[in-house]
Amino acid sequence: MSDEKKDGLLKPETIQKLELCMEMAATDAVDLITEGYGQDIFSKEGRGDKVWFYKGAKEALTNVEKLKNLLQDHYTFKGDPDSRKKSPEAAAAELLESVAKKLEERKQRPS
Repeated sequence: MSDEKKDGLLKPETIQKLELCMEMAATDAVDLITEGYGQDIFSKEGRGDKVWFYKGAKEALTNVEKLKNLLQDHYTFKGDPDSRKKSPEAAAAELLESVAKKLEERKQRPS
């Protein structure tokens, strides 16, 4: 891939942020599944915890897939960037904002 900037495509800083978010979400998914695996399914609390951990892992993996699709679109798009309904930069900014919002909500939950 060439280092020259093409109009309408993601900025290098945005690409780095998206890749970092993807890596963090994947790590969270692995941690949540690992923690969920160790729960006792024969108790009500254990089953509830297991479902909670797996649901969190599902959300993390959903975010990984969205980020992957956005980056893949950036690397494979050939054509006029003005022909798009929404610029990749705007889509990336929107996705990063939603990830930050979800992280903030997660921090606010009581443990």
